[in-house]
Amino acid sequence: MSYQAGMIPRSAPPLIRIAFLSALIMFLEMLLVRWVGTELRVFAYLQNGVLVAAFLGLGLGCRNARQPVRLLPALLALTLVALVIRDPGGWGLGEGVTQGLVAFQDSVVWYRAFGADWPQYVRTALVAFSLAASLILLGAVAYAFRPLGQWLGAWMDAHPRPIAAYTANISGSLLGIALFVGATVALTRPFTWLLVVGLGLVVCAVWADDGRAARACAVGLALALPLLARSEPVPTFWSPYQKLTLQPLLQTVGPDGRLTRCGEMIRVNNVGYQTLLDLDSGRMAAEPQLYPPNEIRTSHYIFPYELVGERANVLVVGAGAGNDAAAALRAGAQTVRAVEIDPTIVALGRARHPNQPYASERVTVSIDDARAFFRRPSGPYDLIWFGLLDSHTTPSAYANVRLDHFVYTRESFADMKRLLDSSGLVVLFFEPQTDWISARLIRLMTETFGQPPLAFVVRSSTNCLGWGGLMLIGGPPEGFAVLRARAEANADLRPRTVSLEGVPLDTRVTTDDWPYLYLAAPGLPRYHLLIGVACLVLGLLVRRSLFKPGEPVNGAMLLLGMGFMLLEVTSVSRAALLFGTTWTVNAYVVGVIFAMILLANLVASRASISVTRWPAMGLVGSALALAVMPTAGLAALPLALRVVLGGGFLTLPVFFSGLIFVSAWAATERKDLALGSNLLGSLLGGVASMLSMVVGFQALVLLTLAVYLSALLALRRGPALGALHVPTP
Repeated sequence: MSYQAGMIPRSAPPLIRIAFLSALIMFLEMLLVRWVGTELRVFAYLQNGVLVAAFLGLGLGCRNARQPVRLLPALLALTLVALVIRDPGGWGLGEGVTQGLVAFQDSVVWYRAFGADWPQYVRTALVAFSLAASLILLGAVAYAFRPLGQWLGAWMDAHPRPIAAYTANISGSLLGIALFVGATVALTRPFTWLLVVGLGLVVCAVWADDGRAARACAVGLALALPLLARSEPVPTFWSPYQKLTLQPLLQTVGPDGRLTRCGEMIRVNNVGYQTLLDLDSGRMAAEPQLYPPNEIRTSHYIFPYELVGERANVLVVGAGAGNDAAAALRAGAQTVRAVEIDPTIVALGRARHPNQPYASERVTVSIDDARAFFRRPSGPYDLIWFGLLDSHTTPSAYANVRLDHFVYTRESFADMKRLLDSSGLVVLFFEPQTDWISARLIRLMTETFGQPPLAFVVRSSTNCLGWGGLMLIGGPPEGFAVLRARAEANADLRPRTVSLEGVPLDTRVTTDDWPYLYLAAPGLPRYHLLIGVACLVLGLLVRRSLFKPGEPVNGAMLLLGMGFMLLEVTSVSRAALLFGTTWTVNAYVVGVIFAMILLANLVASRASISVTRWPAMGLVGSALALAVMPTAGLAALPLALRVVLGGGFLTLPVFFSGLIFVSAWAATERKDLALGSNLLGSLLGGVASMLSMVVGFQALVLLTLAVYLSALLALRRGPALGALHVPTP
């Protein structure tokens, strides 16, 4: 169906069409967040940048819902995004953008190429390139969503039953989430995702206002999109969290510099991540050119056990593909519990690790988040081993934390300590990259056990013995005192020992409220600010389409959208403390959020709602409870109660905010403009959510409450003065 400019459809669009469009929008959002964040690594750390651009495009579309809908420009924009990601010319566009945005070095991003000695003009040029490329990329993302927003705004505005239309919108969005999560669980690749989107856009071409030739071109581009992701040059696996590729681990040996294989390397999002090493003592003895005999005892996987001795019960967190478990078995462990969050990495370890540690009867594998495991009934353990547990991505576009952030907090280490035997020890490996990360980890160990840890730098001349890094050993006084005395008396250890005398005592310790391990102090990393600037520039460029004479922005809808986005970020982050940061938790939380919205729609469809009365009181009360009630109390509940009570507690404000929104929105005259204002508010909320890095999550909840109170005040000042009763649903 095609609409003329300035007109609205005479007949109501079917609800199934609204649901279909909403599912396509959500699927495309999740696709771009995942694909862009994988191939342009910096966006893995700020996934909400892509989400904010999508909201801008949808808001732009809704506010121009009565204009002709052109699909071809959107397909061209989407093709541009795909070309930047695939980089067919091999120009290194994605890595160039990443290196430019993180050139300021105020937040750690893995495999940062810049050094402090780089000339300022080189750094400035790369930053300028990265900002321009990000602006073009985010602009293309926004424009790809514009026609989808136009259709959504027009159809929602035209439907005579607004709550039914909004229910179809939410149901379709939930379906889109379920489809993408299902595709992720099935380990499908971007080819499949783009095929789904391409077919969906082909259906949408029926409703487009493009001319015949332009429509044919749009259909052709939609069908060709998957071809841009068809081939991948090396063995590649798409896990629920990241892209994994395999390549041989090669070491230069002999006077002729011959490359010899000694294992495999798993690369994550196109950079090195972990290895699969052969730790068999027989092979090490047989190939001294790969395993220098004088380095074996002081290598990554052997040296710790030379210090702590044989340990019967070992817990490994960040177990990866199995090196740490293989080391424990080699050292004589009777039982090994290996905890790893990524099931695909475990599967690679089962299939390809040369020592097959995960096939041993002494090893039990748990696919889980380390923080969540620390709270489970388990142990006691003689040794808890942190196996270079670090992250290259965030768990969700609705979270400003990385997968490992809640593992390295004061509260997490307290949970970990409870799993230790009274004479147990903790071995923690990390590649800190900065002095303040080292200091932070040392302070965490010191606070947890009441005394400073032993610290060593572990390195080998060959990658075949492991990458090594900073090694900290700590534990309760009973077992640790003997180890410290023995280590301090061993003169051979002194070259590897790190003195703790110069460790800064003012380094802020990470907590569950401020878990930002990779920030020196509270503040916004400059690459976040650059992306925020890019989004603001985009808004300025399209301001004439967003803000037309006679079509003012609905302030209440804007604030409700902003508040809802902040509420989503808060709920997902708090859920990580209750259940962990796994993909299943994120799917559960987002599902409960949408279920709460559907429940709010049901209530609004059956009762006349005065939005500034009991829904407002419920929203304020539940948000205050979210701000002041510690999550630890809920985390101590059994899993079933945690799922029901914890999920309900975290998302109860969503129910009241959903009730307020749908009631107020249904009473507006121009629902397309109101929906557009709401989506623009979500954009602002996405940007404002970055403030958690400055003030912490508790203060972010209070900011959310302030935004909602402003929205309620705006509603009271409206024509209905708080008595926005819903028309017949």
